[in-house]
Amino acid sequence: MESILEQTDVSKSEKMHTELEELKSGFAQLRSDVVNLFSHAMGFGRNGAQVAKESAAEQYESLKNRFADLKQRGAEQFGTVSKQVEEHPLGAAMVAFGIGFVFAKLMHRRH
Repeated sequence: MESILEQTDVSKSEKMHTELEELKSGFAQLRSDVVNLFSHAMGFGRNGAQVAKESAAEQYESLKNRFADLKQRGAEQFGTVSKQVEEHPLGAAMVAFGIGFVFAKLMHRRH
């Protein structure tokens, strides 16, 4: 009878050992899958950051070009106004006086 009990204990021990090995294998696979998942996630995060950085750089360049264009147009308009004032100083003084008068009247009504 002892031999049957010993065989049962050996069988249970082998079964337990087999199950333990399967668990170890499963955990090793799970660990590998988690590492791969994080690697891919970090890769996507880096790619997203790179795309955002490139987009920001493009927007910065676009704004810089727009500002340069506005600056140039402003300088041209200033030159045009300066030329008009030089050609018609009396008219420019009268326009400036008129604008100042209207502005003063508007400000006086507010208070």
